[in-house]
Amino acid sequence: MSKLKPNKDILDLVNNFTYGEDLGFGKTMAPVMIEMKYKDGKWSSPEYLPYGPLSIDPAAKVLHYAQEIFEGMKAYKNDKGEVYIFRPEANAKRFNLSAIRMAMPEVPEEDFLDTVKSFSSLMAKHVPVGVNKSLYLRPFMIATEPTLGVKASSEYSYYLIGCLVERYFSRPSVKVMVELDNCRAAPGGIGYAKTGGNYGASLAAYKKTQDHKCDQTLWLDALNKKYVEELSGMNFFAVIGNDLVTPELTDTILAGITRDAILKVAQRFNLTPVEKKLEITTLLDSISSGECKEAFACGTASVLTPIESLEYKDKTYKLSIPDGDKSKQIKDYILGIQRGLEKDPHNWAVKVN
Repeated sequence: MSKLKPNKDILDLVNNFTYGEDLGFGKTMAPVMIEMKYKDGKWSSPEYLPYGPLSIDPAAKVLHYAQEIFEGMKAYKNDKGEVYIFRPEANAKRFNLSAIRMAMPEVPEEDFLDTVKSFSSLMAKHVPVGVNKSLYLRPFMIATEPTLGVKASSEYSYYLIGCLVERYFSRPSVKVMVELDNCRAAPGGIGYAKTGGNYGASLAAYKKTQDHKCDQTLWLDALNKKYVEELSGMNFFAVIGNDLVTPELTDTILAGITRDAILKVAQRFNLTPVEKKLEITTLLDSISSGECKEAFACGTASVLTPIESLEYKDKTYKLSIPDGDKSKQIKDYILGIQRGLEKDPHNWAVKVN
């Protein structure tokens, strides 16, 4: 049974929630949020609050030492009005893996799952219907102890906020630039944790990517600038012959939940899933020869987005199937599971209403 009991004020906020037709991504915020506090070695019970600014001490460690983590999830509604969330247990486990890496307390898995299920159920009437529409969920934890010593905080706050969203990218496919000067993460670092520093470190490169009229940055390994790793917020796949190739996981690559799902369903589409080190020159040669006809990015926000071209050292390598073939089939299948419309042999979709 859920620990969360929304009071009348919270229910009124949800029932009276209004919004325009242009949802965008990350700007149509739900009117409520959930909070838990950690102090003296234990978590408080979660509670609903009206959505609004946080009151935080200027000396809070999160503001100085970036001790914070987050997750990204979605709730989907089908034409029958059923609302599902996708693989929430995997998000709970990854959230706590990030917490351990950032010297933060783990959130009890049952509390994490309770918050995302309760929030999705409470907002069910507002979850938009449509292939590219959903309720995006953002659980996050911040260090709140107001001291400036460089050590792990003793106090933390966990929050869950959400927003109604449409397509992440404005176009159906994206242009990608390979970053050669900077690195996203180094061995032994925090690359596998879902923490803001990894994303903040990518923003300067993203500006350069935009200057080159591209949409996303593809990162190479920090030591050799030789092996493909991931995009700034998504994992990378290439269809090479009959293989579905993605870089093998290391401590510099985020273990994407959508990535894992794609690998598990690949054989359904006559593709052999392959996780290995992928040299950027090998990839580009396979594009030039026509052996690699399509590539795509994947993640919770974008689900699966075909890659139109790769720019490397001022040369553009165009994929011969820029809008995706296998990738479109995989995306449609996974979206069908996420919306409760396809058979779900892995029990990934969790109904919340």
